[in-house]
Amino acid sequence: MTPALPELTASFVTLSGAGFAQPARVPFAERCRAAAAAGFTGIGLHIDDYQRMRAAGASDDSVRTLLGTHGLALCEIEFLSGWATADPEGGDLATVDALGHAFRPHHVTAGEFTGDELDITAAGARLRAICDAVAEHGLHVAVEAFPWSGLKDVATARAVLEASGAPNAGLMIDVWHFYNSRSTLADLTGLPPDRITAVQLNDGRIVHDDFLAEARRGRLLPGDGELDVTGLLLGLHERGFRGPYCVEVNYPGYRDLPVEEMATQAFMKASAALEVLPTH
Repeated sequence: MTPALPELTASFVTLSGAGFAQPARVPFAERCRAAAAAGFTGIGLHIDDYQRMRAAGASDDSVRTLLGTHGLALCEIEFLSGWATADPEGGDLATVDALGHAFRPHHVTAGEFTGDELDITAAGARLRAICDAVAEHGLHVAVEAFPWSGLKDVATARAVLEASGAPNAGLMIDVWHFYNSRSTLADLTGLPPDRITAVQLNDGRIVHDDFLAEARRGRLLPGDGELDVTGLLLGLHERGFRGPYCVEVNYPGYRDLPVEEMATQAFMKASAALEVLPTH
């Protein structure tokens, strides 16, 4: 019998049918249907998308019913930003708290979009405040490094994580951001595996400038770029990481496909990438 691969979550933008920071083209119900049909067991949701759904009349009960119908868990919530350089926005944090209470997702991603230099100690304290606010829901906070931001690489994100002292904080390792922030596996030396909250699978190319634009137009399917996806997955496995794995892919052409094709391609490519992992 073929060993089972790790379960996969479709991150929000992977099936949104729209660009990063744009409203979803594909309704949530269609995303759920396509994700489940392709083989995903989890799906992600952006807090802005959730707010739009609620404004359009969707209730938490109706969303739970939809998820249950398709056998999906709401695994990933996005995105908390701005907290690394200033106090977190109350509205966004309140929405995350509401999502945590209603759906008990595994994690919420948190990062920084501005390039302002960080005060590591202060950023850690603000991260701790966020973590404390959502801890009652069993929610992990996954800190994600962006190469154009003050949280510029895994080493910086780890420093903030460790300064927080929060037991429910960890790192989000996104393949594209990992390599384009010039991070290495050595940056994870000595980090307990449970401090890696999740991995987002994708691919692309190494860039040297215009990081934000390239991240939004060149986050390719695993195996379709030049990044060493296999090396990163094996390195994380050797360090004890066992999941969860999410797929975060979005680029022109892909996001114009029917949602069924997006889901099928994303699941098949990510599953193929995970086949390198030992099964014992």
